[in-house]
Amino acid sequence: MPFQLCYASTATREMQREDLLNLLRYARRRNAAEGVTGLLLYQGGHFLQVLEGDPEPVRAIFKRICKDPRHGRIVVLFEEVVSERQYPDWSMGFQALDDIDWMEFPDEDGVEKQDLRAMAEAMGRAKELLLYVRRHGLDPDRDVNTSEEA
Repeated sequence: MPFQLCYASTATREMQREDLLNLLRYARRRNAAEGVTGLLLYQGGHFLQVLEGDPEPVRAIFKRICKDPRHGRIVVLFEEVVSERQYPDWSMGFQALDDIDWMEFPDEDGVEKQDLRAMAEAMGRAKELLLYVRRHGLDPDRDVNTSEEA
């Protein structure tokens, strides 16, 4: 049965399009080679990512992420065994989110959350947001399209 690990992190510097392209090219190639799938969301300098596959490669990838100087303030939001992969077709699905995306996830306590990380941590809704993106599919206009030559 597949293992999932979800974390939130904050970029240690401003991420430009080229930075995201480089990160995604590497992640997609490496994840495919190791049989790991998942989804990466990015908004306002914050990452939310779920990795899934066999426990050893998922944990090894996460260990590399923890050493990556582009990521800071890393926190694991959940780890669990699931009955089946939820992102089987994506070596690393990606979406850059903007402020309008929060309209789908009103804060239950009435306090407006300003970013992806705050919403995922304070509201405990990381899984819900990730599955929402999965159900609705990836919007090509919000990807950085790694097939383009930089």
